[in-house]
Amino acid sequence: MQSHSLMLMYSFKLFRRVSMRLYALIMVVMIVPVAVSGCRTAGNTGLDADDLRFAGFYSDYLVESGVTSSDEDVVLAPLSSEKMNSMLARHDLKPEDFRKKVRLYNQEPERWKLVIALVRSNVQKETP
Repeated sequence: MQSHSLMLMYSFKLFRRVSMRLYALIMVVMIVPVAVSGCRTAGNTGLDADDLRFAGFYSDYLVESGVTSSDEDVVLAPLSSEKMNSMLARHDLKPEDFRKKVRLYNQEPERWKLVIALVRSNVQKETP
């Protein structure tokens, strides 16, 4: 009987050791990504320079079209092709680069969400 209780005690210690290691591993796997993402700076969003230029252009486009940061319904003003080309040039985007980015965002919706978040922030800064 004593060997049975020693075996149970050893099994419990082994289980506890394994479960503590597993617990520690789970905690590391869950906490490290949160900690790392929390340490991101505002400039380190995972977007490249082209994404930032696209977001700048799109922000300007929305503001020029009449979008505001309020929840009011807005009638958007169509922009002329000259105005669009001017805004693209101001943000150092060529029409082909713009089209490539649009295709990329269709393929990578998570990247698009990051761009839109930046656009919203820009529009809120530029409008009442």
